[in-house]
Amino acid sequence: MSYAALPTLGTPRLTLRPLALSDADVVVDGIGNYDVSRWLGRVPYPYAHSDFVEFFKRVTDNNLMIWAIENFEGLVGAVGLDDELGYWLARSAWGKGYGFEAARAAVSHWFSDPDHANLVSGHYNENQRSRRVLHALGFQPAGQSMRYAKSLAQEVPGTDVVLTRARWQTRQDFVIKTPRLTLRPIEKRDAAPFAALTVPEVTRMLSRLKTGMTEAEVLADLPRRMWRGYLGFTTVIEFQGQFAGTIGIGAGPSAVGYFLDPKLWGQGLMAEALAAFCAEIFERFPIARIEADHFIDNPASGAVLTKVGFTKTGTDMGTSKARVEPSALITYALQRDNLKDRT
Repeated sequence: MSYAALPTLGTPRLTLRPLALSDADVVVDGIGNYDVSRWLGRVPYPYAHSDFVEFFKRVTDNNLMIWAIENFEGLVGAVGLDDELGYWLARSAWGKGYGFEAARAAVSHWFSDPDHANLVSGHYNENQRSRRVLHALGFQPAGQSMRYAKSLAQEVPGTDVVLTRARWQTRQDFVIKTPRLTLRPIEKRDAAPFAALTVPEVTRMLSRLKTGMTEAEVLADLPRRMWRGYLGFTTVIEFQGQFAGTIGIGAGPSAVGYFLDPKLWGQGLMAEALAAFCAEIFERFPIARIEADHFIDNPASGAVLTKVGFTKTGTDMGTSKARVEPSALITYALQRDNLKDRT
């Protein structure tokens, strides 16, 4: 495939398009920040316009898979498969999850070709951000090596990682088994049992669900809840093979919301489901914390959150489609290292 035929890729928040010579100024500005270039092995510091021109020629001459990463404001980095998976983001784009989102799209494109086998990558041992992204994608350690850092003019200890096609394929779905439950992505067949649980005792504890939803209304809301490999999806909780409730997580902030069939309250099922869900989220995504909240008149939800390891962060006001007026909320956060009940 020629570089000109490199496809444009899309993610929930980003567009990955072929890098262009006209991107020179933005790329030079982004990589020209030492906080960025110090983690890139082949990039000199300072980084000049001529360095980009030389790199772009190598890309086009060798038909390399290199994409510009764009958000709604424009180019914020690049991701590519030049011998191994690599990426960079402008300093202003750090901490938004763009690295994982862009890298996942590139990896998915790689494995869409049946002739492609394992994919390799690596990171400097001090680069914990990249370590978390690669781990979340499914890469596994393959050894230690010294990696030359051109910007530092020296070799730096690094970790080599590999992602096999088999491991990538096993991570394309999101199914969790616990001692009593199964969690799986929501599907169209769940619309009727979902609608049946939009009863007052459930909906008044939630913000977005109105009481008495129809199956058609649930189906209309389903697209935003579907699993696509990124944050921002809903899973169904199954108990004894039956629809028992849901757990979902937002794309930003990474906040969880959930409900359970009132007939099953008081059995510890929600804590069991939430602990397993949060553990899997931390395994699959390079985020540091998960947020949650509950209305002040829902102490049972607070007990579930506390059991799993969430801690209170403050109070707020929230609305519910099943309440007449705003009500007080208690807010929580779960740090990656504080997850308690994994059963």
